[in-house]
Amino acid sequence: MTYRHLLALALPLAVALPVSAAEWSDNAKTEFVQQCIAGAPAGYEEPQLRAYCDCAATKVSQEFSEAELQEISRQSPPDPTMQQRLVNASGSCSSKLKP
Repeated sequence: MTYRHLLALALPLAVALPVSAAEWSDNAKTEFVQQCIAGAPAGYEEPQLRAYCDCAATKVSQEFSEAELQEISRQSPPDPTMQQRLVNASGSCSSKLKP
């Protein structure tokens, strides 16, 4: 199983956040992490998922501005360039999924 399954979770979670990337509240980050863990595929331990999702929340919040998050939320399907940025940001956390 690869971490790419979890990356699919990051896009809907990222665009659902109403605050700018630099201003994610603790509650917004907590919600992101909880939804990431809840939506993850089987096969990962909770500590691995928590570490990955916490890292992904941090990386996504550093990568995307409020305007970009709003733009992604209006796109169906998302712009491939922005989607790749999301994959790159979250992908840097893949080591957190290793036992």
